[in-house]
Amino acid sequence: MFSESTGCVFCNVCKLFSTDYDNVFVKSGFYNWKKAKQTIFGHENSKEHIQCMIKWIEFIKQNTHVDEYMVSQIKMEFNYWSAILNRIVAVVRFLAGRGLAFRGHNEVIGSSNSGNYLGMLKLLTQFDPVLKQHIDTFANKGKGNVNYLSKTIFEELIDIMSQKVLTHIISERKKAKYWGIIVDSTPDISHVDQLSVIFCYYLNGHVYERFFCFLQIKIHDCKSLITDILDLLERYDIDITNCRGQAYDNASNMSGKYSRLQARLKERSELAFYIPCAGHSLNLVGQCSVSKCINSINYFGVLQSLYSFFVASTHRWDLLKGNHATLKRLSDTRWSCRSDASKSLGENFDGIHAALCHIAEDIEDKSDTRHGALCLLNKITELEFAFMAVLWHHILNRFNAVTKFLQKVELDLHTASSMLLSLVSQVFYIDFVKNLRNDFTRFENESKKLSSFIEKDYSDKNKRKVIKKLSNTENQVDSLSVSDKFRVNTFFVIIDKLVTQLTIRSDGYNHVNKLFGFLLKLFTIVPWNCKLARKKL
Repeated sequence: MFSESTGCVFCNVCKLFSTDYDNVFVKSGFYNWKKAKQTIFGHENSKEHIQCMIKWIEFIKQNTHVDEYMVSQIKMEFNYWSAILNRIVAVVRFLAGRGLAFRGHNEVIGSSNSGNYLGMLKLLTQFDPVLKQHIDTFANKGKGNVNYLSKTIFEELIDIMSQKVLTHIISERKKAKYWGIIVDSTPDISHVDQLSVIFCYYLNGHVYERFFCFLQIKIHDCKSLITDILDLLERYDIDITNCRGQAYDNASNMSGKYSRLQARLKERSELAFYIPCAGHSLNLVGQCSVSKCINSINYFGVLQSLYSFFVASTHRWDLLKGNHATLKRLSDTRWSCRSDASKSLGENFDGIHAALCHIAEDIEDKSDTRHGALCLLNKITELEFAFMAVLWHHILNRFNAVTKFLQKVELDLHTASSMLLSLVSQVFYIDFVKNLRNDFTRFENESKKLSSFIEKDYSDKNKRKVIKKLSNTENQVDSLSVSDKFRVNTFFVIIDKLVTQLTIRSDGYNHVNKLFGFLLKLFTIVPWNCKLARKKL
């Protein structure tokens, strides 16, 4: 062994057992490095060294020397801290896997404000003697004491786990070679805008979608987004030319086909086909259709106002329930899920009307509450509102069914494209609503039958007419009845806009489906009676 203090080499067994005190490997140490090889080789084969080695081997077999106790103690310490770490890692994995918060208001074990991490460890002490002994011995000792219970430890463990996951994803992606990317941004609770990055790839008979990381972004323009994405790919040595697909929502800075993110990414990988989010496309269809019609905007505004009015007071909500009625709020993210709100309104119209009448006539209630109830009462009894309720419930019911189908894990591109087109065909041309565009009268009759409180005429009929000079075209429009005006200016606008938007949104899927749709039909295209064909596939 080498002595750092003297810079010489000694023979440890001869130092302990040799009686030849003049031996250089025992007395002063060897440092003649030019002759090191032959001198050390000669010493190891000498009779004195061999006798010392035999004494050393006999000594260590006795199991009574101090080293044995030290090794045993080290093993005990190792096993103890390994057992503690195993329990701590299990708790960290549990909390991180479910996205639960770790910290609390303090880091005092036993405190009700210590957070999930320390709280769960304290809970396990009731069933785990090892962990109980550890916490009783080391808990709340303060800084400078090793206990593996502080936030520094679990933050380091989370970082180690995340790096392990990233390494696994990168390894899988390299084996798969070809990949697709999905990105979307959203602000977190601290108002920091984060871009989530997901990689898709096919490996060993399965398609994987792996969340990769968050990228903090400050600007939403496509130039900054493509720069951040390319920097990420370069950092992890991911070849952009192997990208075969990209999927985003329908935001203009993401989906624009000339200078936006999908176009800039395609400049670097020509085979990176863009596929917009099908569910988001369906939401945009509904939003565009509503935004072009003032009666639709008013309808959904009143629907939300009804819910807000009753939910603002427990007394009003109990009154609503007492009339065997209920209301649902509009969804902020999923437009098609408004079907629940429309369905609830249609099924509970009389109960809602009765509750509003009771509040409007209650002289003990506040004047502004009575006024609000009266305004809502006047709105929901209009024939236009009832017509919108019947029409949109009819449309949204099918939209909601398609939206749920589009969210299935096993959904493929061909089926998604067919489902979007089915809305155009089944809703507007086939038996679901046979020739819907010509069924205005049927919807009008259903609206009048929705409740006995519904007005039988459109509200525009009671408005004071303004006499003015009109052109020939305007005279033709003005000559229409109030019902026909509503049909032309509202009903046709909604139907035509839905058809137009569905057709436009389906084009992106149809293009990719025409290129790759045959892959889903291989079992019908290939002659399966041919053994060679089956073997090759």
